[in-house]
Amino acid sequence: MRKIKIIAPKYLIAPLPILGIETYPADSAADAKAALETATNKKEPALIFITERLAVDLQEEISKLNQKPDLNIVLIPDNQGSTGLASSQIQDLVKNSIGAEVVIRQ
Repeated sequence: MRKIKIIAPKYLIAPLPILGIETYPADSAADAKAALETATNKKEPALIFITERLAVDLQEEISKLNQKPDLNIVLIPDNQGSTGLASSQIQDLVKNSIGAEVVIRQ
């Protein structure tokens, strides 16, 4: 069974352990990098959520870790809204999986 983990500022994730979600508080890019290393060191299948603002400087590490078959790292917006980073990640995944870029017009 996959573990669900989340890396975000402490004030956003404080109540989540009640639901069985492993939390890794991080308030800066350095904290997020250390939390990501800690969360991925355990050799277990996992779904890891990380806020977009914390993931900005970790794109290379996240891309490498997403290559592992038992690990998925998903970017989510925080309480300040989306930065667009998750949207671009989803576009890249779709482009790689179907071989074409999907353009959405608004």
